Amino acid sequence: MIASLTGRLASKHPGGVIIDVQGVGYDVLIPLSTYYQLPDSNQAVTLTIYTHVREDAIQLFGFSTPREKDAFLML
Repeated sequence: MIASLTGRLASKHPGGVIIDVQGVGYDVLIPLSTYYQLPDSNQAVTLTIYTHVREDAIQLFGFSTPREKDAFLML
């Protein structure tokens, strides 16, 4: 599973980001609390990741801190 991503912030919007990790763009869903802490586009970023695997999809949820991820998992 993917536990964290570090790369260049290719794009961002309030519901998600695309992180470019050595030429591979990862589409990551994020909460607003993480969005407000992101750097500008094309800057380095690291997110803690929760990987959700279903029969029909693989989703990545990103968080700026492990505490945010823990709160997400408790919900």
